[in-house]
Amino acid sequence: MRMWTRCAAGALLGLFAGCDLGVMSHSDAGNGGADIADTIQYRDDMSHHPGCSVVNLSYSAAAIAGYPCAAKEYPFPQGVSEDPGKPIVLLIHGNSDTPAEFEKYPASTGMPMLSELLTQAGFKTLAVDYRIDLVDDPQSNNTTENAARNVDHGWATPIVEHFLENAMAAYPNRRFTIIGFSLGVTIARDALRRLYIKGTHPFAHVQDVVLLAGANHGVSTFARLCGSNPTMRGRVACQLGPRDNFVPPDFMKALNGANGSYETPCSDGHSAFGDSSACAGTTVRYTTVVMKDIADGSYQDEFVSEASSRLEGADNRHIGLMDTDQSGYFFNGLLKNHYGSARSEAALTIVMDKLTH
Repeated sequence: MRMWTRCAAGALLGLFAGCDLGVMSHSDAGNGGADIADTIQYRDDMSHHPGCSVVNLSYSAAAIAGYPCAAKEYPFPQGVSEDPGKPIVLLIHGNSDTPAEFEKYPASTGMPMLSELLTQAGFKTLAVDYRIDLVDDPQSNNTTENAARNVDHGWATPIVEHFLENAMAAYPNRRFTIIGFSLGVTIARDALRRLYIKGTHPFAHVQDVVLLAGANHGVSTFARLCGSNPTMRGRVACQLGPRDNFVPPDFMKALNGANGSYETPCSDGHSAFGDSSACAGTTVRYTTVVMKDIADGSYQDEFVSEASSRLEGADNRHIGLMDTDQSGYFFNGLLKNHYGSARSEAALTIVMDKLTH
């Protein structure tokens, strides 16, 4: 894990929490006539996006034709080669983090994580990088500024959108599996939504969407940060809405639709965002994974719950309260419950079983 993510401990409690300086995009309408009004200031100009950079990376940037931003491609272990019959896996990391969250920790002795398990199984695997080290918010504190270097959908969605679009263009005859963790869940969903609106038909290329500990219906940091912190740290909390007594903000209305009608586009092989001919005959499988709630109705995951992670039309799976990240990856395990949905043996088993069956 990069040293620049090791900020003050107070930053950790705002992991999801999120200054958008881009141009507010116009109201979009899907091909099915659904009016989807974007409420985020997306930084769509990659030539001026501070996070779209490959300078000072700790790894060699993946070469994807047409994609100018940072991504990491994982090598196959000795004796293993790519299985071209399997989908290409695209990993979308969470907030205040990097692609390293999908890697074993420590690197030399840790238990294999998704990047290692996927390549061992013959999946070509790439991970996007939001470059939180290049966040341009003021960073002297976490109360009114953004020392945690959180990002929001305005920062990350355009990067992921370009990542998905160019990967699909580079491999037009391949299927894709998209795996998102934490904030990466709604980032991935939003990027797919925007690609659909552009008319690029992304769902025709997708086999599985696997979403780990996502704030699809609110996040715990909303009450504390939304409206009190003007940087991306506060704005992303506003975008996600409250975990408790969830009332969807405009962004989530566009992403989820009425009564969850937009939550799993093309899961029926036909419909996406109200368009009944959006899928080109392709059925997309959706899986969510989250730590189960405590029996008394409280939550052990620091940010989300069963209800906030759940998606209509998905296979909504749960890990147990003991299924935490045992590696100490993020700040010596301070958020081991949340990271359990991506780094526990139980979560890894669910994901790999889904992708190989």
